[in-house]
Amino acid sequence: MPDKPDTWVLLLAWASQHSQTISAGLLALGMAALRIVYRGGTLKDVLIEAPMCVLIVLSLTWGLEFMSWPAYLAQPAGIWVGFIGVKKIASWADRIADARLPKSDAGQ
Repeated sequence: MPDKPDTWVLLLAWASQHSQTISAGLLALGMAALRIVYRGGTLKDVLIEAPMCVLIVLSLTWGLEFMSWPAYLAQPAGIWVGFIGVKKIASWADRIADARLPKSDAGQ
């Protein structure tokens, strides 16, 4: 791509505009990988859970934008999501859904 300098300019402009989101995702990825390795997890665990943490952080980052909160809150969110992990966040989400959503009667 050296013959197309405009491509690099556009890529760098996009990265500059989304630096908060990119850094939050990278922080979540790194923290999740470190947590999994520290607890004795395998490479397979890292390759599955760390990207899931990134996706959770992306949804949180977009939620911050939706609620007009500062974008710099994405980095701490990324670190904490990576530290807490997908399983714990999923259990919290299940508890919230069970408490707030109506129960269905599957037997009737």
